Order: sequence, then structure tokens, then C-alpha cells
Amino acid sequence: MIRYVRFLTSAFLVFLPICLTAQDLYDLKHSREFAGYLMRSRNYGLAAGEWERVLFLSPGDTAARLNLIRSYRLAGNPNEAWQKLINWHPQGPLGADLAVEGMQLSLQQNNFSGFENILTRATGINQGRISDFRLGAWLMQDKWITRPAYPDLPYIVATARDSGLLQLYNQSLMVNRKSPGSAVALSVFIPGLGKIYSRDWKDGLMTLLFVATNVWQSYRGFAKNGIGSVTGWAFGTLAAGFYTANLFGSWKAAKDYNTHQTDLIRHEAERLLFSH
Repeated sequence: MIRYVRFLTSAFLVFLPICLTAQDLYDLKHSREFAGYLMRSRNYGLAAGEWERVLFLSPGDTAARLNLIRSYRLAGNPNEAWQKLINWHPQGPLGADLAVEGMQLSLQQNNFSGFENILTRATGINQGRISDFRLGAWLMQDKWITRPAYPDLPYIVATARDSGLLQLYNQSLMVNRKSPGSAVALSVFIPGLGKIYSRDWKDGLMTLLFVATNVWQSYRGFAKNGIGSVTGWAFGTLAAGFYTANLFGSWKAAKDYNTHQTDLIRHEAERLLFSH
């Protein structure tokens, strides 16, 4: 019996430090270290949960707040990150790191009024970085299409430092948008020409071929059998159908071309802004 008691006592003394060490894994120091490890490993969703634990243990930890916001953003949850930022910092100046997070979050949600709000509160960010964000926001809002009066734009372009955004800006100036009305007008006279005008060469040439072929077959039918030609009326009906579809198709081709160009500019601006 005495030997049994001694065994239990020895076992307790051996395992007690291990148990205490295991409990220490959940203290503030270890939680912060583990959260940092998860972020470096790009496990941002798990990192957010760990930063939440750090803030539970230390509610006023400003570094943990920043890292939690960043973790939510990188985990693909910008709305949660934005709500955290606004709740913690509803007004007043924002340091460089928080301001950058706020600008990225607002632009990710197409919240351009929120972006302007963060921009006016940002401190400690060099002018080049601010100009990068402002130029990216200008491109994301499709302002390059109508190019409204924007007195600050020359200065923004001159001070921006991101070569990719500057190249994209110059690319936007060279985009030749297509007029749907012009596309339809061209196709009235030559079927398919409106699609060719909208850079849809293959479909435009096919339209011209279909309409021309059916018109020729209709002509041959009427020339051979007169006005009562079944072949003439059949091919004539097909020709009229292709011709009418060609007018709508030309209008749509111009619209699709413009939409494609707009999406290219916007998505590239997002990629350049959010890749940092």
C-alpha cells in the first residue's frame, strides 16, 4: 500500500509541471506568439481567432487590434475587419498602418465615401503612397471613362510611385470606347460591320457571310421561279432574321467591348492596390 501511495505521489510530481506548462500555452504571451506564427504561415482565419483571444486577455492592445483587422482582411472577411476598425476608431487621426488597412478595406467594399473619410484622417503616410491609393480609387470608380473635372489628378499622377498603377492610368487614356449607336448604323449598311467595329471580327464576318448567302439564295429562287418561289421566300425570311439579329448583335458587341475594357481596368487596379 505504501509503495502504491509513493508511486502516485511521484507520478503527480512528474506530471504537475507538464499540466501547468500546457495551461501556460493559453496565456497572453503564448497566445500572441501563436497568433503571429499563424499569420506568418498565412493561416489568417485561425490567426483572427487567436488575436481575438489576445484582445480578450488584453483589451487595450493596439498592436493586436491592428493584427486582428489585418487577419480578417487577408482571410477574405473585409466587412468584419471594417466594422472592427470603425468601432475602435470612429473618429480622429489614424496612424499609417491603420490608415492603410482602412483604405484597402473601404476600396475592397467599393465604399468610396469611407475611403475619403479614412484618407482625411491618415497620418504618417508619405505622399507617394497616398497618391497611389487616390489614383487606384480614381480608376476603380471608372472616372477614366468620362474624365470629369478633377483638378488634383495631374498632381496625383506626378507624385504616384507605383509604376503598375501609372502604366494602367496611361493605358486607360488610350482605351477607345465604342459607340453602340455607331455600331448599329454601320451594320445597317453592311451586316456584321458593327461587330467588326467593336473588335468582334469573327462574329462580324460570320454574320456578313450568313446574310449574304441567304440573300443570294433568295435572289436565285425568285429569279428562277418568280414571286411564288418557296425557296426564295424561305431564304429571304432567313436573311431578314439574320439581318435583324445583326443589328441587335452589333449594339450588344459595342456594349460588351466597353464593359470588358472597364472590367480590365478596374480589376487590374484592385490587384495592384490589394497585392501590397
